[in-house]
Amino acid sequence: MKKLLALTFAFAAILILVGCESATPDTPVVDYDVITNGAGLTLTITEDANADGFIIYHDGVAVDTLTDVTTYTDTVPCKLIEVTAYAGDAESDAAEIDCTPTTTSSLTVYGLSDPDTTHFSGLTFNATSGTAVTISATSANQASVEYVFDDAGFTPMHLINSGYYWSNGKLNTSGADGVDFNAVKIALLTGYSDQTSLAVNGVFDLWLSSSATWLATDHFGKVKIESIAGSVATITVAYQKIGGLRWLVTP
Repeated sequence: MKKLLALTFAFAAILILVGCESATPDTPVVDYDVITNGAGLTLTITEDANADGFIIYHDGVAVDTLTDVTTYTDTVPCKLIEVTAYAGDAESDAAEIDCTPTTTSSLTVYGLSDPDTTHFSGLTFNATSGTAVTISATSANQASVEYVFDDAGFTPMHLINSGYYWSNGKLNTSGADGVDFNAVKIALLTGYSDQTSLAVNGVFDLWLSSSATWLATDHFGKVKIESIAGSVATITVAYQKIGGLRWLVTP
């Protein structure tokens, strides 16, 4: 009888422990809005009835825990935001917001003084991948060209908004931002020009816009001038695909 009672109590204890284990919450649904002129994001998390709260990660490192709110203002630039739901010791899979800019390395462009018509002086971006692409800087491409590398009308080579040449509605600008490509975590909001003098090893922020003020549809990037030899330049470019966001964390 004593053995039977002991087994009964042990079984009951197991049932209690099993019953106390927290069910793993569902992966949260996270929406975001770009805020403060592109300096950050507001995250809106769909609440899970099984969750005790949420954990915010930057590039794999937990940076904050939410217990009583389902919105979060994030103003620290990173490449990947992850949000998990937790209940007790159980944690869900992560919802992800990929803020990684697309980097195009060792891209060759040519100044307008280059006579070879197969050498492209225009710069544009693939809307899907964010990859930087060279393009012929001709009026036939005025709707696509974002910037022009001009060493014919300007000395030294300048980065020029394509709207300078054509009435295409583009008000793109650029601005010097040091010499360390990876040190630029967020693009400038001031100090831009539609005609920027280029220098080897210089880093220049890019602001692609159709307005003189920040819009959520704008795009930002950065370019490093790796070399200039005559009318030939080699550049590295990073482009943020999220509209309006100025975060540019690389590599």
